[in-house]
Amino acid sequence: MDVTDLVGTAIRQGLDWGTGRVQRLRRRAGLDGPRPCDGLILDVDDTLIDTESAIRTAAQAAALEVWPESTTATRERFAQLFHADPHGFFAGYTDGRIRFHEMRKQRIAAAAADLGLLWEPRRYRRFCSAYDPAFAAAQRLFPDALPAVEAAEDWGIAVVLLTNSSSPATRMKLQVLGVSERFPHVVTTDTLGVGKPDPSVFLHACGLIGAEPAQCIAIGDHFGNDVLAARAAGLRALWLDRAGVGGDERAPSIPSLAAVPAALTSAI
Repeated sequence: MDVTDLVGTAIRQGLDWGTGRVQRLRRRAGLDGPRPCDGLILDVDDTLIDTESAIRTAAQAAALEVWPESTTATRERFAQLFHADPHGFFAGYTDGRIRFHEMRKQRIAAAAADLGLLWEPRRYRRFCSAYDPAFAAAQRLFPDALPAVEAAEDWGIAVVLLTNSSSPATRMKLQVLGVSERFPHVVTTDTLGVGKPDPSVFLHACGLIGAEPAQCIAIGDHFGNDVLAARAAGLRALWLDRAGVGGDERAPSIPSLAAVPAALTSAI
């Protein structure tokens, strides 16, 4: 049965077939050319979700709770340092050397020390009591996120989320944003005990949908973790360069996820 027969049958059964649905059916049937890939491996933080803004907002709220005498400028600087993580504690979490909360404690202590703020480990619970709800409340999907996912789904391409964040944090983000049911396949640092750039996490993501690495495309905002690491694992990759940094010819880039539909139909 070809597309015309399928549509005709649906109409006779009283189903509404709009132009968009017909286009999706044509793509999945391969009538508009071969499917560009079997799997789309998407980063989460600062790719689908504006995590940087959420971290800074939450860190300022936590700083006000822990250091109520601090100035607005000091709290903003604390949030900047906490997010930037110049000492690389988050990398220690993603490569399995330290646990999530230990990583967070070290980031707090380092940012506080840089600013001359008194930090004591016993204040950690107080910090989290302000940080966690503020972080949850600040979650926001980028406007181009879901349209990009829908474009992949129109092709019949399976989507897997691959993030270096923890499972609880990722689950919270997706639930707060009302999209947890949209993504049945999610790989976090907790899944295998390591995160990107370890090649095993990319191979695991491909395996979840039964796709060969060479038939998958990874997209993310971190050139090293999301692009170079994906290519080292045998995937194709696109660098999401929202800031317009540019200047690296080792892999193609896109300025926003709005460019995904066109990118999926071109050679990567």
